[in-house]
Amino acid sequence: MKAGINRRQFIGGAGILAAAGMAGMLAGCSQPQANETSENGEANAQEEAHNVSETKECDVLVIGSGASGLAAAVQASEVGANTICIESQSVAGGNMNGVEGCFGVGSRMQKEEGIDVDPGEVIRLEIEQSQYRCSGPGYVDMVHNSGENIDWLLDNGVTFGQVDVDKGDILVFHRFAAGSGGKDYVPAMVAAAEKNGVTFLYETEGTGLVKAEDGSVAGAYAQTKSGDTIQINAKSVIIATGGFADNETYMAACGLEPQSYVIGGVPGHDGLGHQMGIDAGVRDNRGNTAMLAAFKVPTTPGYYDNGKFDFVIGVAAPFAVWVNEKGERFINEDFTATNAMSMTLPTWRNELTYIVMDTPMIEMFLNGDADAQKQLEDAIGEGEIFKADTLEELASQSGIDGASFKETVERYNGFAESGADLDYGKSSEVMMPLASGPFYAIHVIPQVNTSIGSLQTDRTFHAIDENYEPIKGLYVVGVEGAMLWNNIYTINVSGGCNANNVNSGRVAARDAVANL
Repeated sequence: MKAGINRRQFIGGAGILAAAGMAGMLAGCSQPQANETSENGEANAQEEAHNVSETKECDVLVIGSGASGLAAAVQASEVGANTICIESQSVAGGNMNGVEGCFGVGSRMQKEEGIDVDPGEVIRLEIEQSQYRCSGPGYVDMVHNSGENIDWLLDNGVTFGQVDVDKGDILVFHRFAAGSGGKDYVPAMVAAAEKNGVTFLYETEGTGLVKAEDGSVAGAYAQTKSGDTIQINAKSVIIATGGFADNETYMAACGLEPQSYVIGGVPGHDGLGHQMGIDAGVRDNRGNTAMLAAFKVPTTPGYYDNGKFDFVIGVAAPFAVWVNEKGERFINEDFTATNAMSMTLPTWRNELTYIVMDTPMIEMFLNGDADAQKQLEDAIGEGEIFKADTLEELASQSGIDGASFKETVERYNGFAESGADLDYGKSSEVMMPLASGPFYAIHVIPQVNTSIGSLQTDRTFHAIDENYEPIKGLYVVGVEGAMLWNNIYTINVSGGCNANNVNSGRVAARDAVANL
């Protein structure tokens, strides 16, 4: 992970666009007017300050080629805009390589299967799940656009297999044919963009924005693999950089210290996109940032590697007992049934978190799976899962406060016998006493894949300033500019994050082209 921002280049001075005065034009004068000389001089000074080695021109510049960046690039180029897309990595895709599908209501796939979903019901559910802190108009736009967006993806070669509920409850999840955005979405969208004339510049990272005298954004600076700085002048810039999960400083500001979590997903989300926006005067939304996060048992295989103790354990073992390093229980362990993405939130204030099971519980969780059994044994060998014949020994091995832990287990077992959890209200249907050894303490930490919603945007995904006014020429899309989730991502309506990626990219690109 990168600590802080090492390659940031701040925004230069005045704008780079100059035009001859009307009197000079009418007179056919060959000498530049005074204002032209001034602006050109400032533009040259700006280039020199950034050591610009090359300048490029385009209508729309897209920074990032993940789900939202590709959607923006394809949409802008479809209507004839000269479009450049820069990408810090060597290939396109970003977080899409770990995405399995996309939300949609009213797609032709759903219509063919006779699936009828009430969009108002979906919107209400999502707003309630977000504790009424999300953008209502933003949800209305995303949901009502989602069916046509799926059809548009199909028309551009993206392949889907079926419509299901995934981890939610409603038939809205359009699952990719191969189950991977890296296989079904990215290649098709790159091909569509290239067919439309989009220029991709890989291993080229945006480092700063060019601002005109009137405060509008007029392009960006980028650093190439060789270390050269190029200036790309553009009528509109669309930031699609995929969040700041790799930036330890920004994550700490959100409440996660480097030692308390691990990073999942793909590399490259170092916060430069966020910093470019902040330097340009975009309103900071980090106080409301949500995290796409789940549990990780260190050393065990990941979710996409058939991991049995990665993400799954937070939802598939509601009968277990969760304790912190003090041996205290701190939540009703069945709470993740409402929203799986909430599983890490109550652990953020813990120094250590353990999911505790006895032998009947662990056998229920493993369910005879040989791979799961091996992963359990390996994690015990690595010291991330502890196994002991007694609860006292388990506490000693794991570093849990023994006296408090003993009191917690006795209290919990009493609740299990009575059928009433008087502390946290856990459902009696999933309450089992911790009684039959050997006992297991499973060390879990948050694994963060993506930060969601760090720069504030309006309904067209224009970046907005401290006065809530749109910044001309600047858009923020995808997870960076998402205003649909504050502090918590809702996964019950599955595929919503990717639906926002596609919708925000398309909406921003259409607006950018309309305002060229």
